[in-house]
Amino acid sequence: MEQGGSNPAISSIEKTFRDYIVHANSLVSEESYKHASSCLEKLGFALDDVSTFAGMISAEHFSNMANYWTAGLFISAAINKVIKEDDITNLDFSALEGPADCVGYRLEHGKIVLHGNAGDYIGESMSGGEIAIKRNAGYYVGYNMSGGRITIRGNAGDHLGTYMSGGIIDVKGKIGSISESCRGRVCHRGMLVR
Repeated sequence: MEQGGSNPAISSIEKTFRDYIVHANSLVSEESYKHASSCLEKLGFALDDVSTFAGMISAEHFSNMANYWTAGLFISAAINKVIKEDDITNLDFSALEGPADCVGYRLEHGKIVLHGNAGDYIGESMSGGEIAIKRNAGYYVGYNMSGGRITIRGNAGDHLGTYMSGGIIDVKGKIGSISESCRGRVCHRGMLVR
């Protein structure tokens, strides 16, 4: 990971991320998210700082201490701390060797645009706002989602909308499978399929 350089906000996010990942893997999603939120609570940063930091995260940190799941939860906690109703943030995890998981966790408002492929559990527990995925997405997109919208320009993996109770997922490419527990709306190539 490159250093935050002369931007003190990005440097503080980076230091906080390094502290967070030491224990994050031993926690379930909700606890890991709460841990990240607690770590970020006293920091001052803007939405653009989060976007810049997401592009700096590199695979060197993804060992037994952290993985793509913990990075997504951390970025989600940072976004949710500062995003406003009409804000849009662009995320590009290009320094990673693969897509980040859990991005958009507990999103309530605003819009996240994910450039490149997205990982698993995108939009987990989101209740509002929007996530736009420019390419493909992994498994369990919209897990436990109660509101908002997820648009996937490419393909979506299996178990789409697991435990989804509201909102809409719109997939332009292929869908691996839609979960039987899905109670939200799913569109495929412009047609409502569930």
